[in-house]
Amino acid sequence: MADDAQPEQQTYASSGVDTDEAARGLSGLLRWVSQTSAFADGVGASPVPGGFFAAVLPLNDRTSLAISTDGVGSKSVLAQLTGDFESIGWDCVAVNVNDIICTGARPVALVDYIALQHPHGEMLAALGKGMRDAAERARVAIVGGELSQHPDTLTGPSEGYAFDISATCVGVLEDGAAPITGAAIRPGDTVIGMASNGIHANGLTLARSLLLSGDAHETVGLTLPECGRTVGEELLRRTHIYVPEVTAMLRAGVDVHGLAHISGDGLLNLLRLDADVEYRLDALPAPQPVFEVIQREGNVALAEMYRVYNMGIGFCAVAPASSVGDALAAIAAAGGEAAVIGTVREGRRRVVLPQQGLVGEGSAFTQV
Repeated sequence: MADDAQPEQQTYASSGVDTDEAARGLSGLLRWVSQTSAFADGVGASPVPGGFFAAVLPLNDRTSLAISTDGVGSKSVLAQLTGDFESIGWDCVAVNVNDIICTGARPVALVDYIALQHPHGEMLAALGKGMRDAAERARVAIVGGELSQHPDTLTGPSEGYAFDISATCVGVLEDGAAPITGAAIRPGDTVIGMASNGIHANGLTLARSLLLSGDAHETVGLTLPECGRTVGEELLRRTHIYVPEVTAMLRAGVDVHGLAHISGDGLLNLLRLDADVEYRLDALPAPQPVFEVIQREGNVALAEMYRVYNMGIGFCAVAPASSVGDALAAIAAAGGEAAVIGTVREGRRRVVLPQQGLVGEGSAFTQV
């Protein structure tokens, strides 16, 4: 795909997704919906910080609910181009259960919402099969949903097959268990990183703009030599579900101080945890080849790559150094792949990547 000419430097915003603008626009919505917390009788105040991976609602002294809503974004376009709808069904479950488990809650149920141009039976069956397989791994029940037809408002690369899918997942904290928020994180703690399965469900708009040049129906089938897969196969790799690994740690009694799903905003998601500390990640593994391809094809700055993509780490756990052995053993026993990637230090809230020369604060990394 590459030629001798250096391409113009691309960003997520240049591909049409401006997360900074979205954050500014969201403030107007939140100004109103935040006022509704007082409307529900018998529900306690949320013990997790605003903008956390999932909301937590205490129902009584013994039980709290964790709730998350998310979708797969423009990854659905790849499904339309390739006909692989099962991967999207899987991801719809994955992105939600991975957020729920960040609170330490056990995901128990999920409802889905599918908006589509036309209710093709084979497409819906494939989506359902993918959701079923993901639900089995996450041990959740899909208990309902909504199907909405939009023949004149949805468009996509395959006429009649345009769709969007999202879901809401509910988890429970029982026996008076407090949610894991990151408030227990202290300098000296260790950051454990769990491997991602490639791009997962973030930054697909930028990736598609760079890797699907020309006729997308043709280029989606081109082989990426670095990855050993076609463009479509690589970008549709299923988001890893981390519920078994995290559940294994908690059941083993590991003193987990913080859990972070590394999705949109990459490793900056560690800053959602309720701790004013510095995360120094000086032992990150090499990212999977797909990220190198994206960076090369779009001349994407390293700071932008780490802001948009997971870069090989899909989930993080923060625990005392004394608990690391037990944590890694529990993750391995659950079939997961993990390693120590850094430590927690005293300092202002930021993520430092010394090997890459990057410092992340707020919503961006900067080169230092």
